[in-house]
Amino acid sequence: MAGPVTPINPAAPSSPVVAEPVSFNSLFFPGGSAPQVDLSRFDRSGYVAPGTYYGDIFLNKAWRTRADIVFANVPGTDDSEPCYDTVALASYGIDLAKVASDQAYPARKSIPKGRFCGDIGDYIPGASASFDGSEQALSLSVPQIYISRTARGYVEPSQWEAGVDAGVLNYTANLYSSAQQRHTSTSGYLGINASMNLGSWHAYHIGSLNWSRAMATRYQSSATYLQHDIPAWRTQLVVGDTFTSGDFFDSVRLRGVRLYTDDRMLPQSLRGYAPVVRGVAETNAHVVIRQNGYIIYDTTVAPGPFVIDDLYPTGYGGDLDIEITEADGRVRRFSQPFSAVPQLLRPGVDRLSLAAGKVSQQNLIDAPIILQGTYQRGLSNLLTGYTGAIIGSGYFSTLIGTAFNTRIGAFSTDLTYASTSFTGQSTLDGGSLRVGYDKNLAGSGTNLSVAAYRYSTSGFVGLNDAVTLRDAYARGYGNAVGRQRSRMDITLNQSLGDGNRYGQLYLNGSMADYWNQHGRQVNLTAGYSNNWKRLSYNVSVQRTRDSASQFLPSPVIQYGLPDYFNASTPLAVRDTLVFFNATLPMGRTDKSPTLSTMISHAKSTGSSEQASLTGRAGSNNRVSYGATVGRSGDSSTAGLNGQYNGNRANVSGSYSYGSGYQQASIGATGTIVAHRGGMTFSPPAGDTIGLIYAPGAAGAQVGNTQGAVVDTHGYAIVPYLMPYQVNAVALDPKGASANVELKNSVQNVAPRAGSVVRLDYQVDNSSLLLIDTQLPDGRPVPFGADVLNEKGDTIGVVGQASRLIVRGVDDNATLTVRWGSGSDESCRVHVHLPQAGDKLDDVQTLQAPCTSSTIDESTTQTPAMQPSIPSQAAVDEPQG
Repeated sequence: MAGPVTPINPAAPSSPVVAEPVSFNSLFFPGGSAPQVDLSRFDRSGYVAPGTYYGDIFLNKAWRTRADIVFANVPGTDDSEPCYDTVALASYGIDLAKVASDQAYPARKSIPKGRFCGDIGDYIPGASASFDGSEQALSLSVPQIYISRTARGYVEPSQWEAGVDAGVLNYTANLYSSAQQRHTSTSGYLGINASMNLGSWHAYHIGSLNWSRAMATRYQSSATYLQHDIPAWRTQLVVGDTFTSGDFFDSVRLRGVRLYTDDRMLPQSLRGYAPVVRGVAETNAHVVIRQNGYIIYDTTVAPGPFVIDDLYPTGYGGDLDIEITEADGRVRRFSQPFSAVPQLLRPGVDRLSLAAGKVSQQNLIDAPIILQGTYQRGLSNLLTGYTGAIIGSGYFSTLIGTAFNTRIGAFSTDLTYASTSFTGQSTLDGGSLRVGYDKNLAGSGTNLSVAAYRYSTSGFVGLNDAVTLRDAYARGYGNAVGRQRSRMDITLNQSLGDGNRYGQLYLNGSMADYWNQHGRQVNLTAGYSNNWKRLSYNVSVQRTRDSASQFLPSPVIQYGLPDYFNASTPLAVRDTLVFFNATLPMGRTDKSPTLSTMISHAKSTGSSEQASLTGRAGSNNRVSYGATVGRSGDSSTAGLNGQYNGNRANVSGSYSYGSGYQQASIGATGTIVAHRGGMTFSPPAGDTIGLIYAPGAAGAQVGNTQGAVVDTHGYAIVPYLMPYQVNAVALDPKGASANVELKNSVQNVAPRAGSVVRLDYQVDNSSLLLIDTQLPDGRPVPFGADVLNEKGDTIGVVGQASRLIVRGVDDNATLTVRWGSGSDESCRVHVHLPQAGDKLDDVQTLQAPCTSSTIDESTTQTPAMQPSIPSQAAVDEPQG
């Protein structure tokens, strides 16, 4: 945080500086012999007409809120000054107590309670204010010494918006069909993440529907819960089916209540996670990701390396099981380690998590009730302490630990004791030592993260193992559950040379063994990547070994038992995959296609080679496409895939064929928001959403999005807003009718998590007219003169070449062009618009004389009395 800035003493003696008056030189304005416009109103720099303006308020360049901005007349002058409210100033972050107690400036005016108007520098030493009329923004500059000590990015909780009542449905749909020899299989998947927002309460449901011809349709609910944030405590309250945090204890699915700290309520500068899944597909493959037996992701990927980095977070623990089904029916499975790394907190920052309820895992017949609590606090810049405990049905565990930062890296270490008892079984007691390490060696380009778990005694049972053991004993298969003895996870990234000049090495792996099973589980991936000119290449080796599962007793291989019995892989699994990939752009534009080649060899499946061409097309690169040819063993394959990112959804499709098989898939992802104005469709948008309402601006584009536009009803979706911090939402009239004018194009909003915040944009879509005119003597109308309607409101201005640019003109209207205050410094234009049946352009151009405003009105024939002029908009000169 920046230190205090001492303002210059305004009371200190100094030589007065008298500014010379500044005025516009009318000779710079075109017009020749035309009358000159009165420019005296522009001689006062920064003049703002008295009134109330609704806009953004900034303090020291940081956005604070949107509110009414009031300017009032200065008595005895033509000037205006802004007005302030003391409560509002305090909410912006100005410490008025510090201002009042500052004895260095006794000549300053005391800040009155309530509202006051004038130069803010007369009340707060060194402060100033400026108003931008084009952006409707008031910027306050206040010395840091008078600012409340808040972190960068801080947003006053009173400015967090709960949004409007709405329903949100995020969906992923996928239909997959495969024909192999004389067998055809078809399956479908629909994943939903739905929420209903009522006030500041949010109801969530996450689930998936799986369908196939071979098996019955099955719907699986992952989580259903109510959520409400408590800003005063910086916490979230959750009631229902959800997952506990896996920071220090195992993460389990719980039906009950949770209260936990939400770090998103902290400013970004004080914030200290779902893992990234990487893999390789040899064909158009079907990828399913499970956690604790629940499907959390289902998609189709193109051949080649793929990265999945948009998983919904379900807790900090619980390995991910990845299943890749190739187009020819081959299935590969591997596990993605997912465990917490050392977590240091800043001094004074803490985290609290409380959970109580019944464990609600799949197919459990004896689910325990648990009460769990953890607490973590930053004690200093070097030390963080944490503790926790679990009390449950036949289970007790307690933990104490610390995380500390050193020159050689960040460490965490904790000790956990657990006691587990089962009906008819002896009690198991034991302890566990866990050590974590993380180090980023900036000078050497090394980033190393290691988490090692070793259970010191065979009697130690973690929470997740205790749940499965309890259920297994109830079924009579207690020995079928492996109790982990030790485990190590490692992640290493090494840059070679400055800026990865010589490439990058990486290593990811995990190893685990068990007390009651022989062998061990090993997952290891190592690789090297680099660039040569425009060519990128990567070589990697993946080693998988699971020799523990072969010792499972045969009776557990039954239909309907929980996934922890591992019935799908009863035998040892050992495999090694060697992979080489190279990519080369076929041009230098962003739409140039890319050629990729891949060679792989697996011990279990043999060698395969493939080449693919991928690229993007269309406006804003909305279309992506790919074509692949390959060979695996004695069979050849070929396939096509494509995706279109539309305004309302993203759709994709693929087709491939090979020796003895054909495959096809179609999919769609998107979001549907139901609100009082109807239903609005968009591509995937997340759960914290902006709902733009700009009536009449259909086609206008939403900034910083993948092609979101305002629909015909005036609505558009702003996806993935960041909760509890400022989001700048811009609306670009590009794509809308030429008549559309946005009164405000950028809005700032700080939404609460899960909310749908409405952003209203003022739109003027009245007809835009360009009127070519001249004075009765043939001279042009003065450039810069105001154009007023019959009510006296300014509706336009005179541009170059004596052209009037006006909006919102009614048929048979009389406009006044004024360039001064004298009776001879104005003229009038009578407008006649085209008939209703005439074809109108977005912008109409008319021709009309500007007659003297001193003409006797009683002798003036109105335009309505003139003969009509067919097929062309015209203006009739009044008859004298």
